[in-house]
Amino acid sequence: MNFDKQSISTVMESQDLISSLAEKLDFINIQILRKFYQTNKSFPNDTQPYCFSVLFMEMKSFHKIKIGQEALRKRLDNLVSMKIVKKIGRTNPANYFPIEERKRLIRAVINRFMENNELI
Repeated sequence: MNFDKQSISTVMESQDLISSLAEKLDFINIQILRKFYQTNKSFPNDTQPYCFSVLFMEMKSFHKIKIGQEALRKRLDNLVSMKIVKKIGRTNPANYFPIEERKRLIRAVINRFMENNELI
């Protein structure tokens, strides 16, 4: 496999971005992202959109994460501002979708976070 200087630079930049995002996010953010990006299903069902209330209930009951509605909403808004998750405007309750073009990047960030924190 031959790499030119530009492709090596691109790979290095993407590795830096993955590391940077993995360091910025905490365990709860990663758990939220896993709900969207790691469904353990094959394509085209390999990502999952969520309605806010359903996501909140799953985080509380299935994952046993103690988080309030407003805290979850703020975390989701932060992920939207980072362009990691997309919020569909003017829906009640709010609907959030994974960004298909960023799927590989976010999965790499999740894996890097898990490796950095010795969770896998």
